[in-house]
This record gives sequence, structure tokens and C-alpha cells, in this order.
Amino acid sequence: MAKRRTSARGRPIRRRRRRQLYPAWLALPVAAVFALPWVLDFLRSSWLPLAAAVVTLAVLLVAAVVVVRRLGAGYRREALLRAGLDRLDPKRFEELTAELLRRDGFRKVRVVGGAGDRGVDVLGVAPDGSPYAVQCKYYTRPLGPGGVRDFIGALQAAPYKDHQGVLVTSHYLSAQAAETAREHVIVIDRDRLADWLLEVYRLGPGRSSMPWLARLRRGRTPAVEAP
Repeated sequence: MAKRRTSARGRPIRRRRRRQLYPAWLALPVAAVFALPWVLDFLRSSWLPLAAAVVTLAVLLVAAVVVVRRLGAGYRREALLRAGLDRLDPKRFEELTAELLRRDGFRKVRVVGGAGDRGVDVLGVAPDGSPYAVQCKYYTRPLGPGGVRDFIGALQAAPYKDHQGVLVTSHYLSAQAAETAREHVIVIDRDRLADWLLEVYRLGPGRSSMPWLARLRRGRTPAVEAP
């Protein structure tokens, strides 16, 4: 039989029971259970209305962008229709471009397209004295990179080496043609031509390509009719 341990006074020594320690993280689920009603109430009272407002605002913004884009596209179509763009021939297209240059304050504007024009159809001098050389491409299909490269080559030779090149087309540029033209010439494609007719685009120093949203404040009538 095991003997009980006694103290110096002969009293039996009682062993103290060790307290069992529980990890602190076990309290987290308990706290979460008690806090859940408060969290849900907070979300219902604050975040849900805010989220609903943000979603509603986003939907309204997208709808406004769609509506404005459609209006802008409609204004462009009307401008091109009134200018009779799709009924022009290359010569009259050059004359229309020359008229738009004059409206923007260009001086000494003249149509030079024809044999020996070296790829330049219209010449003009901007209000600040800068010379401009314009090539007009009256196309019913996208313009490819070959035509753009030819025009860039013409601008690098006399007598147009010091001229700012402008490429005006009745259609659009292919992706490769647009990439080729980006760093060399100003491109006025069908959409920008419509903006030019609507006076929301201006060529020359300080030129701007204002969003056609500005057109909503100015009415639809283009300033230049077909020659």
C-alpha cells in the first residue's frame, strides 16, 4: 500500500489540481454567435442601402452613356446625310474638305488634287502660319496601310516636308493603317468628319475633339453643306 506524503508537522500534503487552460481562439466562435445579430442589423441599416444606391447609380450612369452615345451617333448620321457625303465624288469631297478648312480660319486654301499632286489634294495655312497638306481619300471601304504609307512618304519629300499632314477619309482606317498613321499624320475618319461638320471638332492649332455630348447643347444643323 502506497504511503501518503506528509509535511514536517505530520499533516498529509494535498496535491493541487492543475487548472486546464483552453486556447483563446475558442472564444471567437462564441463571440461571433453573440455578435451576429448586431452585425446583421448593422448591415441592414447601413451597408445594404449604400450598396443599393451604388448599384442604382452605376446602372443610371451606364444608361446615360448608352443614351448619349446613341444620340451622338444619330447626330453624326444626320450631319453626313445633310452634307450628302455618300453622294459625292472624289473631287467634290476635296472641295468639301477645303471649305471646312476655310471655316476653321485657314488661309490660302486651294485644291491641288490631280495629276502630279504627289499624294496631296488640299493645301492651306493655319491661323498661326503653319502649312498643312491634306490628302482626301473618298472610299467606300476601310483604307489600308499602303495608302497611309504613300502619304507619309510624300510628306517627307519636298515640297511638303515642313507641312502638317492630314488624312481625311469618307470611311474608316483598318487597324494596321490606323497604327501606321498614329504618329505621323492627323486622321479624320468618317466619325471625326461628322464631328467636323457639326463644329465639335476643329482642325489647326489648339484643335480639339470635343465629345459629341457638347452637340446636345448646340442643335443638330451642320455648318457646312455639300458644295
